[in-house]
Amino acid sequence: MIDTAVLVVGAGPVGMAMALVLDRFGIPHVVVERSLGTTDHPKAHGCMVRTMEHFRVWGLEDAVRAGGLSPQATGVWFCESVTGHVFGVPRARVSAQSPTSVCAVTQDVVEDVLDGSLRKNGHTTLRRGCELVDLTQDDLGVTATVRDLATGEDVGIRADYLIACDGAGSRIRRKLGIELEGHEAMARVANYYYRAEVGHLPQVHEAFAFSVWPTDPDVRPGWVTFAGNAGDRWIFTQPVSDMDHPDEEVPVLSEDELLPTLRAHWGIPDLDIELLNVKLWRISAQLPTALRSGRVILAGDAAHLIPPSGGLGMNSGFQDVHNLGWKLALVVGGVAPDALLDTYEAERRPVVAGIIEWSKENGHRMWKMPEVIRRRHEDPEAWRELLLDFENHMDSVGQQLGYVYERGALVDDGTAVPAMDPQNYWPTDRPGARFPHMWVDRSLSESTIDWFDAEFVLVCGPDAHEWRAAGERVAGESPVPLRVRTLPTVAGPIAFGATGAVLVRPDGHVAWRPSEMPDDPTAALAEALAHIVAGGTEAPDGD
Repeated sequence: MIDTAVLVVGAGPVGMAMALVLDRFGIPHVVVERSLGTTDHPKAHGCMVRTMEHFRVWGLEDAVRAGGLSPQATGVWFCESVTGHVFGVPRARVSAQSPTSVCAVTQDVVEDVLDGSLRKNGHTTLRRGCELVDLTQDDLGVTATVRDLATGEDVGIRADYLIACDGAGSRIRRKLGIELEGHEAMARVANYYYRAEVGHLPQVHEAFAFSVWPTDPDVRPGWVTFAGNAGDRWIFTQPVSDMDHPDEEVPVLSEDELLPTLRAHWGIPDLDIELLNVKLWRISAQLPTALRSGRVILAGDAAHLIPPSGGLGMNSGFQDVHNLGWKLALVVGGVAPDALLDTYEAERRPVVAGIIEWSKENGHRMWKMPEVIRRRHEDPEAWRELLLDFENHMDSVGQQLGYVYERGALVDDGTAVPAMDPQNYWPTDRPGARFPHMWVDRSLSESTIDWFDAEFVLVCGPDAHEWRAAGERVAGESPVPLRVRTLPTVAGPIAFGATGAVLVRPDGHVAWRPSEMPDDPTAALAEALAHIVAGGTEAPDGD
C-alpha cells in the first residue's frame, strides 16, 4: 500500500497541471496514467491569456511559447485556398491587461512541457502505464487499486483525496454515479493530422487557422488548423455531423480521398503529404450534477465538456486546478477544514456554465457560415455581418479574465458584480475577481500577476503603513502562508486607494476588500483570513 496526500488520476494537461500546483505547495502526490507517454495528436489548440499567466508564474511560459506559433499569427483567413484568394481575415485583439498574451500552441506541445517539468518535481510520483481499476472511500480518505498494464500487477494507493482528471469519458465519474446534464452529442468531427512542408509560405506565419472554401464544388471545404510549429504539421477538421442536423452524417474520408482534398486546400497540386493519424471525436456541452463526491473531486474534462468553439476547454481545466490546488494544500496540511473544498464547486460551476453557453453560441455561428459563405457574392452584406459577428468568437478576453467568483472562499463586500462582457475585460479589485495586472517596476518586467503563487498576499497601497504592519504581524503568527506586497502607485481599477489594502488568494483572486480602516487592522485581517479558509462568502462578525 502506497500512502500519499493526493492521488491524481489522469496525466493529460489538467492532471499534470494539478501535480505541478501541488508540488509548488510541497504536497506529496501520485499521478497515474494509462498512456506510456504524452499524446500523439495535437487535440486542443491555444493557451489563452489566463493560462499563459499561470505558465509565466510557474516558469514555463518560454518553453510553451517556443513550441507555438508566432505572436503575429492572430487571424483566421477565410480563403478559396491557402495560396489563393482571401476574402476575410478577422483577427483577435491583443490585450494590454496582462503581462503576457495568447499563445497559439497545441495540446501535445503543452503536455510535453508539463511532462518535462513533472519529472523534476520533488513531490510528484508519476506512474505511467497504469490504470485505476477500483476505489473506495471513507471519512478519512480514498483507497484505490491501480494496475500496471504491462505486468498486470495491482498496487493499492491510500490518499487523503483523489482528483479525477481522467477526461470526458471519466470512469471515475461514472463509478461515483454522477450524471451529466446538457447536450451529449451536438456534432461529430474528424481530425486528419498530417505532415506537409509548407513553412516557406509567408501566410502560414500570419494566421493560426485557414477556413478554406474551394470554388470547385467537388472539393470539400474545411478548416486547416495550425498544429504546432507552422511549418510541417497540420490538422484538417471535417464536420461529420453538425449541430442543426446531428443525425445526418457524411462519411469519413479515406486516405485516397483526403490527399487531393488537402492539395486543393493548399492550392499546391503536387504537395507531398504524410497522413499521421485520424481522430474522430464528439462535440458535447455538458456539466456533471456534482463536481465532488466525498473525497473525490472532478477537474478538467471530467468536470465539464465544453464545445471547442472559443478554445476554452483545456484552458478551463487549468483554471480548475489553479482554483483547487491551494485549497487542497491548506486542507491536507491541516490548516483549513474540509469545507474549504466545497467552495471549488461553488466558484467554478457558474463560471464554466457561462463558458459552455458562450461556446455553444460560437458553435451555432460557425454552423451558419457555410451557407452564407457560399452565397457571399449574391449577398455580400450578409457575409459582412457574419464576419463582423465572428469577432465575438475571436475576441474573448472578457471571458478569459473577467469572470468573478460570487460565492466561495471570499468575503462578499456587497458591491455590484461587473456584468460579463466576453469581448472586453474591465479590471476590478472586487472580491472574487482576478486582481488586475499592473507593472510594478520601471523596466516593465515584474507584474502584480507574478505575486500570486503559493501564498495569500496582502496587497497594500503605497501609503498603507498601518496595513503593512498588520500584515507583517499576521504573517508571523498565522498558519496560513501570507506575504505583504506594496504597490508603487494606485490607478485605474484599484478602488482601495493609497492607504487601503486587499487580501488576495494564492490563485490571484481577491478574497477580501475592507471598506474602511478598522480600529484594529491586525485583528480584522486575521479574522478575515480565518473566515476565508473556513469557506468564506458572508462577512465575518464585526466586519
